Parts: sequence; structure tokens; C-alpha cells
Amino acid sequence: MNIKRLGIIGVTSLMLICSCKSALDLKPKTELDAGTALDGYENQKAALYGAYSLVNDFKMLPRYMNLVELSTDNVEVLKAGNNTATAGIECYSFKRTASMMDIDAWKAIYKAVYHFNMVINAIPDNAAANQLQLKAEALFFRGWLHMLLVQAFGKPYVQNAGANPGVPYVTSTDATLLPFRNTVKEVYNLAAADYEKAAGMFTENKSNAYAGKMACWAALADLYLNAGDNAKAISYAEKVINSNQYSLVTGSNYLSYFSTDHSGAADKETILTIKSVDGQGKGFYGLGYSYTETKYAAVSTPLLNLLAEAAGDVRLAFYSKLSTTNGDRYFTNKFVQNNNTTVSSPVIYRLADMYLIRAEANAAANPQAALDDVNLLRKRAGITGSGLYQLSDLHGRANVLQAVLDEARIEFAFENGRRRTALLRNGLPVIRDYAGSTVPGSHINVPATDNSSIYPLPATEVVVNPNLTQNPF
Repeated sequence: MNIKRLGIIGVTSLMLICSCKSALDLKPKTELDAGTALDGYENQKAALYGAYSLVNDFKMLPRYMNLVELSTDNVEVLKAGNNTATAGIECYSFKRTASMMDIDAWKAIYKAVYHFNMVINAIPDNAAANQLQLKAEALFFRGWLHMLLVQAFGKPYVQNAGANPGVPYVTSTDATLLPFRNTVKEVYNLAAADYEKAAGMFTENKSNAYAGKMACWAALADLYLNAGDNAKAISYAEKVINSNQYSLVTGSNYLSYFSTDHSGAADKETILTIKSVDGQGKGFYGLGYSYTETKYAAVSTPLLNLLAEAAGDVRLAFYSKLSTTNGDRYFTNKFVQNNNTTVSSPVIYRLADMYLIRAEANAAANPQAALDDVNLLRKRAGITGSGLYQLSDLHGRANVLQAVLDEARIEFAFENGRRRTALLRNGLPVIRDYAGSTVPGSHINVPATDNSSIYPLPATEVVVNPNLTQNPF
């Protein structure tokens, strides 16, 4: 693979971070200064755990989730005011501006990438096994973080075969270079290479709060589904499914699934979570802030109708009915850990992902296998009998793919932008027509090819780095 610009690494935001000591002036176990020599296992482990903490920082995931969740048809924003923690109305309305507050997610993600690169570049490939474990974890997160970025700021891979501008793929801690954007295809290829390399380096089988080989395979299944390579998506999904390390949680364990930190012995489904311990609240910056905390983004009527379509679907329990000035509305409680609305341990990958990735990849060529996977999850959700799909009865769906996408919409609503990427990779529009709503964005039809389907790069980045081309908006 001959990738242009591979040597042009680093991003402007990293240069700004590294030139400002206060940005790195945290406790050693939280974050190590860039100038600290990372010699030896203990220093490298401390640096890695510091990078993990940056992924779990309120400036990263909550703000990124606003970008990829408030721009779907799963939500209805109830007020047009620009909430200080969400900047939600621009995400929701598709009225893009280069100075959107939540674009801070760009800087926060690249800051984490920088610190994972510190670990990666400090550990040679022939290091001791315990050091290679650290390097493997860092490689996974470098790939995953770049995939977050390219899915928010780059056109879908299926448009123009990945040749559209993506994001800079950063592999260095040299912050003096001004990078060009890698293409979407290049970002995918580099992330896949990081996942593959990491998968071959893991020497420990840690808990689901740490990256591991199965997380790499899950990420590769997800990556190849978005790249339109169904055969590889199926292959990697089945590596996880057939590993026998995971099983779908059922019954009361399923009903309480999102209210825990996923560390309990009963949780056999979670492949990777960003773990928060009880008491580690992030106040109004928490992931649940837009939902149960402020009642800002309600469950859309179309999603609610899907949840109520089949008798006995227990997934309605993942939503709370709350009183608002618009009347009683449902809000997701997937980010309420042990009744604390400011704490959550968001799941990055779980076994259900693998079944529905396989189902979507099989939808055209092997429709019965696709429905088998869909029905497996419907049965887990308490749906039986006529509520299950048959090739002869798709419950009004035009085809098996639509049945799969509807199931994924129910199962993964509000989780990591799953609905958004599903619409984009399948060339489907975001359609909202919410009766009675006057909030901008509540009556739209945005094609997957529209410029507003992705976000502009931060204005400050483009101003200081002439090599970064701005997305049209």
C-alpha cells in the first residue's frame, strides 16, 4: 500500500497543545508530559493509562456523541436554544458553521491520539511481552479514534470509493508539521493496519475496559461493513462470534445492561467499554446531559413506533417517560449508571454488534441468514411468534436490508452514531417530519450525499494550517 502523505503527520491542534505547557500539566497517572522519556514498562503503562483517561474525558466522547447522535432521525430536539454543553441545535438542524462549539471534539480526539502515539513510538516491535501488550492497546485506540474522526468529517467510504478527503492520520508526536488530509480510503487502510498489528501483539486477556484482540476484530468488522466489503465484515464478525468468549445477556441482566459499568461476571456481551466508576460524575458534561438530565433530545416518534411495533419488546425499558413542556416524552436512559445521570460507561462494541453487522452484510446474498441473526436479537428482546421475521413476511418492509436496518436502529439507538453511519453507508437520507415542532431541523430531508451530512473542520485548524482543505458547507 503506497500511501501519499504518510510522512506528513501531526495536526495543528497538537502543535498548539504541545506549545502550551498547561495543556499537558496534569498528574503523572493521568497524563505524562511530552518531554518525559518513556523508558521502561512502568512509565509506558502510566502513559497508556493517561491516554485512556483522555478518551474518557468529558471534552471528548460527550461532545463527539452530539455530532453523531443529534444528527439522526432517532431524536427530536425540544428547544432551539443552543445548550452550552451540547451546541446541539447546529448538529440537529444541519445548519453547519465552521465555529461550532462541539467541533472541540476534533482537538480532544487528536490530543488522545498524540498520547497513544507516545506509547506506540516508545515501544519497539521486539520489546518484552508486557510492553507489547501496552503497544497493542495503544494501536487499537489510534485506529479507533481516527475512525471516529473520518466518520464525522469525511464523506462515507462508499461515495467515490473512499477518494474524498478524510482526516490527517497521525502516527507521530512531532507537532511541527502541518499535515494534509489523508483520503477516506487511506484512513480506513491505516486504521485496519493498526487493528491487525495490534491483534497480533496482545499477550494478555484483560477485562472489557481495555482494548484486546476481540476489540480489534470487532472494529475490523465495523470498518469493512462501512467500506462495503461484506465478505471481510462477515469474516471478522464471525471471529468474535465463534470465539465463544461472549454471549448475549438475557432477562434481568439485559434490562439492567446499560445501568452498570459492565464489569460484573454476568455481563458476557460487552467486548469493549469506556469504563467509569461510580462517583466519577462529569456533571452537566456527562453523556446523559442531553437526555434524562435536561430533557433536551427526546426519542423521535418514528423510533418510538418501532419500539412499540412488536408485542413484548423489552427494549422500551431503555427509555424513561418524563414530563416536559411539550407533554410526556421518552428519553434514553442508556447513560444512567446506577441511577446517577452524570455517570455512564458507554459500550463501544458488544456481541449484538457482530450479529447485526453480519446480518447487514448478508442481507442481499444470504437473506435467510440475515433474518436468523435479526430474529436472534428479537427473541432476546422478548419478541416471539408472529413478531419474528420470515422471508415471506417482512412486516411491511420492502426487503431484508430494511428489516436489518430497522432492527439495528432499535437495538443501537443513541449508541456511538450507529444509526448515522448506517444511513450514510446505505445512501439513505435523514428524514424528519415531527408534527407540531417549530425547532429548526424538525422538518428536513437530507440526502446522504448532501454537504451537510458531514461536519466542517474547526475554523481555527484551517486558518493556521493552509494544508487543510475545508469541507464545503
